[in-house]
This record gives sequence, C-alpha cells and structure tokens, in this order.
Amino acid sequence: MSIFRDLLAIKAFRENKAETAVRVQRDALREAREAREAAQALLERLVREGLAHEMQLYRDLCERIVRLREIEDVQLAVVGLRQREAQQQDAVVAATKVQEQANEKLETARAAHQEASRQKSKFVDLARNYTEEQMRETERKEDLEMEEAASVKRDREDWEAYDPEAVT
Repeated sequence: MSIFRDLLAIKAFRENKAETAVRVQRDALREAREAREAAQALLERLVREGLAHEMQLYRDLCERIVRLREIEDVQLAVVGLRQREAQQQDAVVAATKVQEQANEKLETARAAHQEASRQKSKFVDLARNYTEEQMRETERKEDLEMEEAASVKRDREDWEAYDPEAVT
C-alpha cells in the first residue's frame, strides 16, 4: 500500500504544480490586460491632446500673418503628433498580442490542470477500489477461517459423540 501512497503523493504534487501554473498564468493575463488598457488609455489621451494641440497651432496661424516657414513648422509638428500616435497604436497592438498569448497560455495551463486533476481522481478511484478489494479478500479469508474452525469443532463434537462399540 506504500506504493499507492507514493503514487498518490506524486499525482497530488503534479496537480498542485498545475494549479500553481494556472495561478501564475492568471496573474500574467491580468498584468497583460492592465498593460493593454494602460496603452489604450495613453493612446486615447495622445489623440485627444494631439487634436487639441493641432487645433491650437492652426488657430495661432489663422490669427496673424505668418511666413511659409511657420506653416511648414506647424505641419511638421502635426506630423510629429501623428507619429507619436502611430507609435502608441503599435504599442497597443503589441500589448494586445501579449494579452492574447497570455490568454492562450492560461487556457493551456487550465487544460493541463484539468488533466492532472482527472489523473489524480482516476488514481484515487483505482486506489480506493484496490483497498476495497483487499478488504473484501481479507473478510473472505476470515469467513473461510471461521467456517473451517466451525467445521473442525463440529468434526470434534461428532468424533467425540461417536461410539465405535455402539455401531457393532
């Protein structure tokens, strides 16, 4: 029975390890989701601020007489704003991919945990069935021994009750 305890300990260890992996992946997914949300929030803020800054730059141009170089500077500033927004959009896409990968890893970890739990449960059932069979076998042997003892006692009583002279 020591083998069953050892094997059950191994199955429990594997299940706990898989459960820990699920917990780690759940935390990784949460962190990835938070990073994506932060990147998305930053993008939205950059777009809002960029539009407001762009409008302010064009308003300034419209309020006074300007040189061509000032118009070109504003256009370059607007291009710079759009580049920042594009870079942040790329960061959002990358964060989304990281989140998707974390989600896939979590699903894989969940499947591994489910399999480890199933294996442990299967083994627990097997060990229980083995123990029950051993108990039934022990009871059967005890019953046979009791029957044999009762049979021997009956034989003795019959032998002692037998009178060979009474038969003749």
